[in-house]
Amino acid sequence: MTVHKGISLYPGLGMSLDEMLQRLEEAAGLGVDRLFLSFHIPETDPAAFECQVAPLLARARDLGLAAVGDLVPGKPVPDNLPCLRLDDGFTPDRVAELQRDYPDRTLVLNASAVTESQLEALQQAQVDFGRVEALHNFYPHPHTGISVPYFLKQNALLRRYGISSGAFVASQAGKRGPLHEGLPTLEQDRHRSVSIGARQLAALGADAIYIGDDGPSSEEVEALCRLEEGVLELTLEVFQWRPCHDILATHVYETRPEEAEEVIRTVNSRALWKEVAIPEIPFRRCHPGDVTLDNGRYGRYAGELEICKTELPADKRVDVLGRIPAAEQFLLQYLTGGKKFRFRPVARLTR
Repeated sequence: MTVHKGISLYPGLGMSLDEMLQRLEEAAGLGVDRLFLSFHIPETDPAAFECQVAPLLARARDLGLAAVGDLVPGKPVPDNLPCLRLDDGFTPDRVAELQRDYPDRTLVLNASAVTESQLEALQQAQVDFGRVEALHNFYPHPHTGISVPYFLKQNALLRRYGISSGAFVASQAGKRGPLHEGLPTLEQDRHRSVSIGARQLAALGADAIYIGDDGPSSEEVEALCRLEEGVLELTLEVFQWRPCHDILATHVYETRPEEAEEVIRTVNSRALWKEVAIPEIPFRRCHPGDVTLDNGRYGRYAGELEICKTELPADKRVDVLGRIPAAEQFLLQYLTGGKKFRFRPVARLTR
């Protein structure tokens, strides 16, 4: 299943229509395929909202973006809104009615708050879960975002019913008011970069990832769109750029099914490096997060690529190619057996 990438825009909150349309077009050009909007933010200027929302939805449709709108009971269903996110207050019978009345729309549940009893009630009301998705909340108030264990619990519940789920990361470049504290789903992602937060959500199994704030930089949107289905990208900071780093960046690696205690091992690296002359890089002690490659001195293990989990002694048979940045090393916990990953080397380290 493809990981959908989305941005968020908020008609009536001060941004001009021209700027929103420009942001929408730039995001679509970078690979974004979803747009999130809310139809019930208290600070919204109603007159500005009414003027802006229709052309925004029309342009999203023209660009091929599926728009998801946050709705509350009692309000009319907007035209050109293909995905109806049903916030608190929609009864199972009303959800079933909406599905009958709008057979071409996707209904989106609140992934953060839905319970098993509610899902059972929706089934009893004959809601077709094949036309239902879910999307977590974002949390403007600091310290109120949800935890990873709760996120995983909710997603597991939804998957038992065949429902996909999405979530939000916060922008560090352009935070939405009135608090300007970021709009993440996970509290731990509030101050993380879009790149790291999005990669974490993808590793946790999110099916759609949105930037919750409405002012992300183009670099943040590009980072979101670099996500590759089923492949975790890791930044590799290198001491000195060598030809082997160009080769390193071209491959997708897969972790071995059995998990070693001190390193993350790969199943395909020796074959990938078999015809490559591996240089003997000056050796040194290995630190957590270091990426190593066994050189010719290791005999038949030459080309074995590993990521260190802990401190290891210096070994002339082992080249240290670089290190995963400290801020990203927590992502290594998601490289369990059978997971795929790749590197994006950057020249930053000094000895």
